[in-house]
Amino acid sequence: MKKKVMRILVLVGVLLVIMIGAFVFFGHKKNIGPCTEYKCDVKNLHLGTTIDIYKEDEKIGKVKGNAFKFMTDPLTMYDVNENKVAYAGDAYHFIEQDSHSIYVNEELKVEMAGLLDFLGESYNIYDANGKKVAHVTFNLFNTNGEMYNRDGDLIADYNSKMFFKDFEVRILENSQLDENTILMIFASYYSDQSADSNKKSGS
Repeated sequence: MKKKVMRILVLVGVLLVIMIGAFVFFGHKKNIGPCTEYKCDVKNLHLGTTIDIYKEDEKIGKVKGNAFKFMTDPLTMYDVNENKVAYAGDAYHFIEQDSHSIYVNEELKVEMAGLLDFLGESYNIYDANGKKVAHVTFNLFNTNGEMYNRDGDLIADYNSKMFFKDFEVRILENSQLDENTILMIFASYYSDQSADSNKKSGS
């Protein structure tokens, strides 16, 4: 009888491990309600970060990094006509690697400050006046992230699959931040973790 119970417990444990592994590997998107979906197609074989962005399957622009910046990879967003619409740099108040200032139409929208986090990545988001407006957390595997406003309400999330560079962003209808600001925040996160991964593989 004890052996039978042990076999059942072991089987349940194995099934749980398989289910958790499947969620991590294939990506798991929970139901967040009415939202707009963006597919972010990360291009391989490019020296700097290059991401094509699709809104509901229609291309709306791209985000490109600067391959000749060796310490940082400042990102610029362009629309489909190659007009510059947003920019993420490291030259405002913060000097840490994982901190960025996000400009949209030449106006400072937010600053994102990377925080010390042992079980993933997280950022505080501040407006131009230094007031905290959002908080973003990512899991240890870089497959899921969630953005909350200052009231603790989910306003956007990030999803990707294990070992794949492409990612998806969903922005809820009640978001107080505009789409370009949110997309640049998630693109900056991708750029940060990609740079960290390259450093680890090169060391």
